Amino acid sequence: MKVTYNEAEKSIEIKDELKNQYFILKFLMILNLFNALVRLINMDKYDFGFMEILWAVTVIISLIVFYFLIFKKSNAEKISIEKIKRLKEKSFLGRKRFALELTNGKQRDLSSLKGEEDFVKVRKLLTEVGIEN
Repeated sequence: MKVTYNEAEKSIEIKDELKNQYFILKFLMILNLFNALVRLINMDKYDFGFMEILWAVTVIISLIVFYFLIFKKSNAEKISIEKIKRLKEKSFLGRKRFALELTNGKQRDLSSLKGEEDFVKVRKLLTEVGIEN
């Protein structure tokens, strides 16, 4: 991943393939929803068993993931400095993950940062352009 600052546009440019990954995830969630809803609509009223419960759970999980991908995550490759609130660090199962918290409530994941030295570089870049950590 490559994070650079564009002085002319006053924006951060992030080069990773997150846009493609999110597109594939959204496509798979829509496919899951379609498949599960077709299965549930075509069932008999009185034949609600284990498979139908699994399909209902699949609908719920797909809706939750799709909601987060649309309304809580950003895949923008070019982000204006004014739209960035701060650099966020969180730990999940012993692995550190980093994200840019945006003013519109979304987060831009920096999933390709491969350790502390990449994080330090990005933190230094953001501090230089006036974004607090």
